Amino acid sequence: MGRRVFEHIVGSHAALTLLGIKPGSLVSFKKSDFDDFDFLLSSYRRCFACKGISVCILSENKEYAHIFLYRRSLLEEALKNEIAREILLSLGYPQNIFLSLAYLKRRYSKDGAFPHEIGLFLGYPPEDVKGFIENKGRNFLLCAYWKVYVNEQEAKKIFEKYASCAKKFCDELSGGASILDLSVKAC
Repeated sequence: MGRRVFEHIVGSHAALTLLGIKPGSLVSFKKSDFDDFDFLLSSYRRCFACKGISVCILSENKEYAHIFLYRRSLLEEALKNEIAREILLSLGYPQNIFLSLAYLKRRYSKDGAFPHEIGLFLGYPPEDVKGFIENKGRNFLLCAYWKVYVNEQEAKKIFEKYASCAKKFCDELSGGASILDLSVKAC
């Protein structure tokens, strides 16, 4: 498989980041599904950089790669939130964005445990990430793009916007548009 399949996988999981709506998205690949995954990723990494989108490999082995696509300015803004900082500092994260990403990568790859604070990097409301951690993923009010613990009505509006934007992006991608043409360039 080649570029179109790669683009559809990225588009279906990261449309909101590519559109500049969310700070980050997580995309998983089965590397053996591609003729040359490393070459594809390297090529798109350079193209994404021109759009203000960075690529961080969170974990990789012979068979799978878990990629974090992010917009630095949006991610820095999301992680400045007081509750987000409190959560990250309590878990030992440094305040520098690149060191924080390196720390997330270590935690993501460690012992198969999933770092639930990744929700902060994905743009989930810090109050909901905190609620998820405190409730161990239970007792939520609503579940769609994330599990909601506060502001249910506001979350519903966000979910509707996300679904609409992601659908439009994926429809255009399926219609033959390039993922790079659809991605918004950072200002």
